[in-house]
Amino acid sequence: MQISRSCIIHQVQYYETDSMRIAHHSNYVKWMEEARQGFFKQAGFDWKRMEEMTGIMIPVLFQSVEYKQMIKFDENVNIICTCNKFNGVKMEFTYDFCIAGSGKIRAVGITKHGFIDSAYKPIALQEGYFEGYEQLRKFITSRA
Repeated sequence: MQISRSCIIHQVQYYETDSMRIAHHSNYVKWMEEARQGFFKQAGFDWKRMEEMTGIMIPVLFQSVEYKQMIKFDENVNIICTCNKFNGVKMEFTYDFCIAGSGKIRAVGITKHGFIDSAYKPIALQEGYFEGYEQLRKFITSRA
């Protein structure tokens, strides 16, 4: 069940490409992080503030990208970030990479995350940062 989504646009830079002017596969992981940051901003969730106030972090537990067709230098890529799961302990996002204006999916990705405290122990966000948990919960459920 798709819960909530946001979209960013990324213009592929020359330095992100290989000698064939095709976006290097390592960039997709970075672009997924950009898209997640966009999702959190749209939700009003201040990730930096949470870390500074509580020490809670959101590490990546799993990530994968399936490349369907190349993305090239100077193309504008719509990266649609969808939150599929959120329970305060874990989150899961999927990503669709489409060339702006075409709607054709060039790649798909997934990341899974957990919440941990400053001692690197799992924590429920609602116990360690209830305000942030509520911001995310309300944003996610309001867009269902």
